Amino acid sequence: MNPVRLLLPALLALMFAVPAAAALQGENLLVPPLVGWQQAYKAAGNGKNMVEYVPAGETADNWTEMATIEVFLDSGGYDPAVLEQKVVEGFRLNCDGLHVDDLGGGTASKLPAKRWLTYCSKVKGLGVGEITYFEAISGKTNFYLIQRSWRGAPFDLTSPPVTQTKVKEWEQYMNGLAVCDSRDPARPCP
Repeated sequence: MNPVRLLLPALLALMFAVPAAAALQGENLLVPPLVGWQQAYKAAGNGKNMVEYVPAGETADNWTEMATIEVFLDSGGYDPAVLEQKVVEGFRLNCDGLHVDDLGGGTASKLPAKRWLTYCSKVKGLGVGEITYFEAISGKTNFYLIQRSWRGAPFDLTSPPVTQTKVKEWEQYMNGLAVCDSRDPARPCP
């Protein structure tokens, strides 16, 4: 379940090798590559862009893990904690049982950022459990929401099926995120 869907067109260029002569312009989200994963979904419109990636052999409708990159164009400066509240409210409406770990706020690329982890024991209407690690970054131009998710059988909130090793893997992925801006010498683009 993805509460919001979007993607920045420049983001696609970052998922593939960028020729040395090409220079990114404006504000861009830089994301670590996902070796062995494939694009499963892409949408753009109404000031929002999104791309979803799944492991090879999985689809946007049938997946066990997913990476989602969402960009709210021209929404820079939005408070990441406010988005967290809205996302959690959506999960409360759509989950039979929900637990949220607030992983704290801080900065990413010297921009306001927030991380949290949701445990949805069973998604209403889908009959599956879902665990999602979120990072929200408030850029100067755009707002970014990055997610790493697991989906499987419904589970008891007292014993979620995702290991701490998997959560650490997601955390390392989030640690590899960066926002560059060709107009800002403090955050130059490659």
